[in-house]
Amino acid sequence: PHPIAMAAHDRDALPFPTGAGYAALAMNGAKGGATKYITLQYLNYARWTSQQHSCNMPQALRIMARTHLLSAEGRWTPFGFFKFWRPVVTLANETVHWGMKVPLAMGLYNQFRESGLGAHFGLFSAVALSSAGEAVVTGWSERFGVHMGLKQNIRTYGESFRIASEARGSAVAGAWAGAGGLWVRNFAWNFAFFEWKRYLHNAVDKTPEGAPAFFCAHLDWLRGLERKNQANVLTFEAATLGTYLTFFNMAGDNIKTKMQVDPARYPSFSGTALEIWKQHGLLGFARGSLFKGIYLILGATLAIGIQERLSDIMASIMR
Repeated sequence: PHPIAMAAHDRDALPFPTGAGYAALAMNGAKGGATKYITLQYLNYARWTSQQHSCNMPQALRIMARTHLLSAEGRWTPFGFFKFWRPVVTLANETVHWGMKVPLAMGLYNQFRESGLGAHFGLFSAVALSSAGEAVVTGWSERFGVHMGLKQNIRTYGESFRIASEARGSAVAGAWAGAGGLWVRNFAWNFAFFEWKRYLHNAVDKTPEGAPAFFCAHLDWLRGLERKNQANVLTFEAATLGTYLTFFNMAGDNIKTKMQVDPARYPSFSGTALEIWKQHGLLGFARGSLFKGIYLILGATLAIGIQERLSDIMASIMR
């Protein structure tokens, strides 16, 4: 039987192919994360710009064009487009981040289920810890990426680290500036994504009682797809729901970006949140939503799609 189908027999399990083991799942997630960076980093940069300036999409695009695509003399410089991929530490960040996201959450969730915490509170607890792990392991590289990406006059990692450390009073606080916001962002999205992913896979296996006609028709359409295509569509749908139904996902992201790009002005989580509220109101916490939505939905579908497909192939070879 198909690994995804096997997971679906246990309706509380997370529906990812583990037939080749967690190490293979992590390795293939890393490949997906790297692909996501290579193909979609310009959207990530647009999100950072919108959050840095607390501005809307057209304003962010104008800032990006004025900063990187026009010379001081006003000449068009198309190769400036490639500056959106600077610094390359962001590649390491995306690779490690997406490599550890699914297997770490699954491993912790299995432990919490065995201890009796249940399907939902067990997942909640597991994702809270796995998201903290993501922040610890990748928070420093995320900070470098935002700081040096948005302030490209900072030429070295050492200079970026010095600025952040002096602003926040210690090396650790400087290196992990914005880690609190990063945890809020990751936890809100991860928990919603995993819950929706599980629910949708279960719905394909067995239509929920009382489901509306349009949803039943959609499930019938999904059942007619090949398994690999079905998994990709379900990942896309879970990523969409996880992105746009979690306000704290965007709120944490805005706080994180401001703390990382300007640690002297935004030295603390609570102080940054308060300043955003005073200056921009509730909308200030949602800046970059469109860019992040497109980037995260497409990126998650791409990264996790690669992870699932390669892990599925490896499991098939090993059988």
